[in-house]
Order: sequence, then structure tokens, then C-alpha cells
Amino acid sequence: MIQLLRHHEIDQTRWANCLARAYQPLVYAQAWYLDVVCGNNWEALVEIQGEAYVSVFPLPVKTLLVQKRVYQPLFTQQLGLITTPASQETTIEDYLALLPSSYAAVQYQLPWPTALPVTLPEPWHWRFRPNYELSLAPAYPDIQQQYSINLRRNLQKTAATSLKVGKIDSIDALLSLFQRTKGRELPELRPRHYQKLEQLHQAAQRQGVGQVYEVRQEEELLAAAFVLHTPHRVTFLFGASSLEGRRRNAIAFLLDQIIRQEAGSGKTFDFEGSEVPGVAKFYSGFGAQPVPYLSLSLQSKRTTVQWTLNVFTSLAKRLR
Repeated sequence: MIQLLRHHEIDQTRWANCLARAYQPLVYAQAWYLDVVCGNNWEALVEIQGEAYVSVFPLPVKTLLVQKRVYQPLFTQQLGLITTPASQETTIEDYLALLPSSYAAVQYQLPWPTALPVTLPEPWHWRFRPNYELSLAPAYPDIQQQYSINLRRNLQKTAATSLKVGKIDSIDALLSLFQRTKGRELPELRPRHYQKLEQLHQAAQRQGVGQVYEVRQEEELLAAAFVLHTPHRVTFLFGASSLEGRRRNAIAFLLDQIIRQEAGSGKTFDFEGSEVPGVAKFYSGFGAQPVPYLSLSLQSKRTTVQWTLNVFTSLAKRLR
């Protein structure tokens, strides 16, 4: 039986146990992650057997004009249905069918089994968007063979320089670099969004899964990245590069070093995808393959206020 639980009703120990039994759940569905990106404002559809959660479907919520709406938080590419071997309620459409009666609008992104057709009734609207993923099962030389000729050439040039990759405990330099560069093109990103990233970094460090990497030439910071290392996945969550860093291919050098470190682990390197052609080409240069996920929207009740959370879609596309 599927139950809708409010945030205060969710037992986070049972939630964590469910994800521990699930098949390679995305890090975004962890309760500690949701607590940060949603500010504790999230609910869930949960299949409960006895005392155990056996399936979970997290729902970030915001209230606008007394109406609850489901939205996709920034820094959270996908959520969706997470099942375990004990699950009996495994049909995604059954969970989605419960949303229109409880929420005025829905904007949501989730993995979709590519073998299954999307058969959602009106007023659902949907489209597929691309993620880019690279298998880290092979040894590094085999992965490197899949790199584009241009990427291999750029890495050879970079290897001849004095660039160094290091790990640091603070995210401050990365955020400052981003604000001075790409952040100037994104006025939608406010101080609270950078604060959210800082909180996310702190939470990920407490969980032992968050790491910030820097590329420097002597004392000059050229590029940096916030990466999440979980048992089955390496997620490139956020990055920045200076103009000089771009000229020296510093981000490519950094990502190659992480791939080299994780090669043979059996994990997946998750670039988080992009619909920007140049960025997609950059990721595919590492041999990453496009993996589609579903972007859904639903407006069950007409309102006179524009659903402002559409900003997420625009902003997420431009962050890369």
C-alpha cells in the first residue's frame, strides 16, 4: 500500500535502510540531501510493509497561494521511484496518478525505463532530456581509448605543464571562482543559492561522500569541482574554470584525473548531462553516453500566478 507521508512523518532511519537495499539509488534521494536542497520541505509516497519502507518516491514541495506544488530543486537532477527486492508497488504511473489530487502543479524529473513507453494521461506533459554517463568498469587505458582525438591531444598538452590537482576541505574558493566567471551570466543565482551549495558540501562531507578538487598552477586557481563519491556513482555536481583555466583545459585535466583514480571500480561517472551542444560535446569527448531521463510537468489547477519554478529548468541548462 502506498502512503503519502509529510516530512515530520518520515522515519529517516527507515528511509536510509530502504535506499541501502535499493538498486544503485541516486544520491539526490538521500534524506540528508533532500533536507538541504529542500530546506526540510519535502514529502514522499512510501510503500510500507510491516515497519519497513520498501519503496519511496520523494516529493519536494513549496506552497504558493495556499496551494502545494511539487518542484525539482536546484542541484537535484533527478528523483523518482526507488524500489527494493521486497517492493510490490513498482509501477511509476501508479505513483504519479496520486499526485494531481494532492498538488496544484508538478514539475519533476526522474529516470524512466527506456524499454517502457510513456503513457501518461492529460494533463501530464513530458519530454526526455539527456544525462551523460561513463562506465568506470574498464581499466583506465581502455577508458582513455574512448576519448576523442581532440581531448587526448589537449590532455597531452596539459600534461606537459605544471598543473597540479589537489583535494581541499572548503568549497569557498570554488564558489568565488564561479561567481567571478560563469556566475556573472546567471543573475538568477542569488546568495541563498550559493549558501545552499555550501550547506550541501558540509552535509556531504559529514556523510563522507563530498570532495572538492582544485587545479592550480603554482598559486593560481584555474579550475575547481565539487564531486560526490557514492558506492555506485561519481557525480560531477558543480564546477568552475577561469579564463586561463579554459585556455589550459584545466577542467578536462581535473576530470581525467578523477576518472583515472576511479577506473576499474565498476562505478558510473555521472557528468549530469547538458542540452547545451558545446557542453554535451565536451562530455561525450570522454566517451560518455547519453542516458535519457524524463522531465514531467502538470498543472492540475489553473492559477493566475506563473509557476516560477520553471526557472529551475532554464537555470540548470545554463549552469554547465
